[in-house]
Amino acid sequence: MRVSLRGHGGETPSGGAFFDLLALEPERAAQARPSVSAWQSANLELLSVDMADVQSHPEPFEEFATRVERGFLDAAVWLSARPEDGFVRWRGQGRKADIFIGGWLANEQLDLVLPAPFLLACGRAELPIQICTND
Repeated sequence: MRVSLRGHGGETPSGGAFFDLLALEPERAAQARPSVSAWQSANLELLSVDMADVQSHPEPFEEFATRVERGFLDAAVWLSARPEDGFVRWRGQGRKADIFIGGWLANEQLDLVLPAPFLLACGRAELPIQICTND
């Protein structure tokens, strides 16, 4: 499962402008992919958990769920700490921002719980949430 913050819209690539408005810290730069072509979104990976990484745990499915929940809670803290006008200024340029949740299911069931602090942070920033599996 991967969760990304996306900033998109426009014929002109936005480069790292989205990240500049959100005061992206240098330690998060490795998870950022700037927009380098028309209509391409700038993406910041907020969390990524792979089932293969938890197979060695005694309870891999529970470990997976724990890591996903922790990732959402960390993302909520980070989103809440962004400059109050960052998303407003981005949208003022005629652009959009959202959260994209993607996952690959191989004959598995997805039980996804979005913690309230994450939903609250997305609501405050007016970030719609899109969920797509097997994309």
